[in-house]
Order: sequence, then C-alpha cells, then structure tokens
Amino acid sequence: MPDAPGFDDMPLFDMPAARRRLQDRFLRAGPEAVDDRELLELLLSGRHAADDAGDPAGALLDTFGAAPRALAARPDRLRTVPGLSEDAIAALKAAEALGIRMAREEVPETVRPSLGSYDKVIEYCRTLAGHREVEEFRILYLDRKNRLIADECIQKGSVCHAPVYPREVCVRCLELQASAIVAVHNHPSHCPEPSRADIEMTKRIEDALRTIEVTLLDHLIVTPTGSVSFQARGLL
Repeated sequence: MPDAPGFDDMPLFDMPAARRRLQDRFLRAGPEAVDDRELLELLLSGRHAADDAGDPAGALLDTFGAAPRALAARPDRLRTVPGLSEDAIAALKAAEALGIRMAREEVPETVRPSLGSYDKVIEYCRTLAGHREVEEFRILYLDRKNRLIADECIQKGSVCHAPVYPREVCVRCLELQASAIVAVHNHPSHCPEPSRADIEMTKRIEDALRTIEVTLLDHLIVTPTGSVSFQARGLL
C-alpha cells in the first residue's frame, strides 16, 4: 500500500487536524509564521461553498495573486471564485474593513505633510486603495486644524484611469466645510510614478480649490508596496 500522504502533501481544507495545528502555530508564533494561503485558509475555515468542496484559499490566490488583493476585491469579483460562499465573501470583506479601521486609528490627529507622523497617513491611504484592481480617486477632507473629517472615494475608473471633476471636489468640500484636503489615487500597475495626466489633473484641482479658499495639501499615488507624494516631489 502507498504511504499515507503527509501534512505537506494534503490540502489544509481536507485535514481538520492539520488546520488545528495551523491555528495553533498562528496563535503561538504570530502572522509572520504563516503565508498568504494559510492566512486565507484560517479566515475561511468553515465558510467554503455549501458542499465544503474545493480549495477556496488557493483559488483566491490564483485569481488575485495575493491575500491583500483578495480582501480588496469587489464582492461581485469574489463571487466568480470557485468554492466561495456568501459567508466566505462576507468574512473577507469584514477582514478588509477591520484592517482599514485599524489603519485609521493610527492616523495622527493633525494631518500635514511636514510632520514626522505623515507616514501613518500614507500607510492609511495605501490600506484604503493600494490593493484595488482599478483606479480609485479618494479625498481626505480636513478641518481648519488639519484634523480628518472624512475620507471618501469620489470616482472609480479603469485599470489606468479614474476621471475626476474639480467642480465635484469643490462642492463636497463646501458640504463638509473642509479647509484642506489630501487627494489620493492608486495605480494598479504597481508603479507609483505620476503621469503627465496626473500632474495636469492635480493642477486643475488645486486651481479650483483656491477659488473657495481650500488648500490641497498633497496628492498621494499609492500602490501595494510604494507611494509618491506630490508635495515631497515639489509638484505642489
């Protein structure tokens, strides 16, 4: 008879005992002790398809390439992944929401590019948008003391473009009584370098905001692994 498959040869979803050992290792040694697939397996444990078949954690990585991108995926995209139930999709989106809330808790009371704590703002923006599959343009609205009032996605686009209308930015600033903003958008290409269109669009927004006495403090381009600050580059 052939030897029984070992732990490394069998998928985790077929091995409740192995999953328990994975859970113990995760709780004992922390997140650095497990990889993306194992984290997804822990998150989705007991939340597979109705017949509990397939390998949803592996299917997520095959589809999105990395766990953060899977968490950031839209629910309709997640529904195309074999083996995922609605409970599993809800668990993924809840995990993403918790991550965003944790990052927001780290945002300093005062948001200003010149402060040493600004890296926390950049990290928050990367958590918000860095892993998205399409471009999103977001605004952080700030009060007179540069405290965060709200952050909102004002436009979603394609893999390389998200149209932004300065008039809409101004209207929302007036509605929220914002005194300053930080503009944020992601590059799904993973290259944070600003394009000519990015630079020209930023200038139009800055000019429009000046007419209502609102300051554009910065424009951040974020990716999963990097960022570019227009303020730091001297582009504002």
